Amino acid sequence: MKGRLHIILGTPESERRSLLSKFTAKDEQSHPSFFLLPSELESMSLPHSNWIWNQNKFEFSEPPGASDVEYFLFFSNEVNLANQFEAVLEVLAEEDDLSMGRVILFINSILLPGGSQELMAWIDAAGHFSDAICFTHRKNENAMAISKCKERFETMRYPLETYVLGGKKVGILEKILYATPRRITHLFDPPDLLDEDDSPQNDPYLAKLANGRRERPVPSPFGS
Repeated sequence: MKGRLHIILGTPESERRSLLSKFTAKDEQSHPSFFLLPSELESMSLPHSNWIWNQNKFEFSEPPGASDVEYFLFFSNEVNLANQFEAVLEVLAEEDDLSMGRVILFINSILLPGGSQELMAWIDAAGHFSDAICFTHRKNENAMAISKCKERFETMRYPLETYVLGGKKVGILEKILYATPRRITHLFDPPDLLDEDDSPQNDPYLAKLANGRRERPVPSPFGS
């Protein structure tokens, strides 16, 4: 694989796939785009393949003969979040010509008012890895919940960006995708720049106890 890899997280019905497909279809990019989708997301007319989760690893097909591709890896809500991030580290370690892009979290704002503890814990974990959060389906009745979610990350001093997106605002995705990293995790930082405490093994959501369990497990509120 050669190019750049963006990671796309999202709650159910967050419109992450449709918004990004509209953007990549309209945007005059110098490099082709290719979507890597979990099995629960339906196929589309844009170039894509569906990945398979096998022995805690991603298995997917690359576009034939392509180079310098903008890859969009959509995480599954049926597979543990931390496990998928560990699998991304393996992909990057195996692919010397693949660089890390941005991690974008899409949230269906309808879910926020009265959201369960599991949902909010999942959003906290997803926000830890993300450069930006995009809120979709904004309505008067969930505007306060969006503000509270933004304030929560500001209180925790997360450097990530937040945006409220509508169907007519896909152009802002160029800024969101191609800006500098804003994630608080050091997971994708060059190893020679990391202190020991910042290594992937010590990431708050990836660190493990002696019995192999996560020190800070991520709930799976959407899984079947």
